[in-house]
Amino acid sequence: MDMLRSKCRKESKNEQKMKKRKKFDRFVFLPDDILLDILKRVPDSSLRYKTKYVSKRWFIIITNRILLHHASFILQKMRTFTARLVDIREEGQGLQVKEQYLDIPCIGRIMSWCNELLLISNASIKESLYIFNLITKEGSYLPQSNASCGGHFARKCGVALSFDGFKGIYKVIHLFMGPPIQCHLLTLRKDIVSRVSSKWKKMKIPYMNEGQHYSGDPVSIQGRYFYWDMYSSNHLVFMDIVKEKFFQMSLPGSSVRGRYAYSLFVMGGFLALFDAVSWDKAEIWILKDLKMMKWEKLQNWSFRVSPGTCRYPVSGVISKRHVILKSRVDNCMYSYDVKYGLVKELDIHTESDDERCVVHSSAPSFI
Repeated sequence: MDMLRSKCRKESKNEQKMKKRKKFDRFVFLPDDILLDILKRVPDSSLRYKTKYVSKRWFIIITNRILLHHASFILQKMRTFTARLVDIREEGQGLQVKEQYLDIPCIGRIMSWCNELLLISNASIKESLYIFNLITKEGSYLPQSNASCGGHFARKCGVALSFDGFKGIYKVIHLFMGPPIQCHLLTLRKDIVSRVSSKWKKMKIPYMNEGQHYSGDPVSIQGRYFYWDMYSSNHLVFMDIVKEKFFQMSLPGSSVRGRYAYSLFVMGGFLALFDAVSWDKAEIWILKDLKMMKWEKLQNWSFRVSPGTCRYPVSGVISKRHVILKSRVDNCMYSYDVKYGLVKELDIHTESDDERCVVHSSAPSFI
C-alpha cells in the first residue's frame, strides 16, 4: 500500500513537472526578428484570426510588423460575381503578390469585408443581404430592413459591416439617401448562423440633405469608423459605430474640386485621402488625429506611368511606403513606392473594367 502511494506521488510530481514545462514559453528567449521570421511562415488566415491572440507580444508583432504591411482586398467581377482574394506583402525592397479564388455560396455583390466576415447583396433576391464566414464557411440571410431602397446595388444605398470590440458584436449599417434619408442598424453576435438579431434599429442622420448623394462605397477604418464622401461637397460624413453617432469634417487641401478625382482609402490603419491636384501629380493626406479632425500632408507625387492612373480610386495600401492603385484606363494595378517615388505595374491579371475592389477592414480589438 505504501509503495502504491509513493508511486502515485511520483506520478503526480511528474505530471506537475510536465504541466510546468508545457506552460513555459520558450519563445520568450527568441529575439523579435527571429520570432517575426517564424510567424511569417504561418498561413495568413491563422495569423489574422488565431495566432495574433496567443499573447500580447505576438499581437503587437503580427499587427504592427506583419498585418499592417499587407494589402488585402477582394477583386470581384460584376458580370459573373466571381471573386478572388489578393494579398500583397512587402518582401525586402519589393512586393510579393498572392491570389486565391473564393468559393462563396451566395451569388451577389460583396458589399463589405470585416475581420473574417463578408456582407453580400444577393443578386436574385431584391434587398436581401447574406453574411458569410470565410473561415468556417457558414452563412446566413439577414432580415430585411424597413427602408426600401430598390436593392442594394443602387447608388443611393450604402451597406457596410462593422465590429464593436467593446461588446464583441458585429453591426450591419444600411444607409439610404432617400427620400426620406434613413439609417438602420442590425446587431449580430459572433455565432452568426444560430444567433442573429431580428430587428433593425432606426437612427437619425444629421449633416445630410435630401437629394444629396455620396460617391462610392463607405470606407471603413478598423471596422469601427465609416466615412462617406459627399458628392459635390467639400466635407465628409463619418459614423462611430461603437457610439452610434454621426460626425462631419472638412476635406483637406484645395477647396476647389471637380476636374480631377480624389478618393478615400486606408493607410497603416488611418484614413487617407488621395487628391489628384493636376493631371500627373497628386497629394496624400492622412487623418492622424481623429478627435481634432486634423489632416497631415504626406507628400506630392509625380507619376511616371499613364497619367490617367492617378485619377482613379486607391484600392489598398501597405504600411506607409507602398500604395496600391487600380487603373480603369488600362485595367492594370500599380504600386507607388513613396520612399523612392517609383511606380511599378503589379503582376495581377485583370480582364475587364467591371472588377470592383473590396478592401479588408480588420478591427484591432477583434478576439
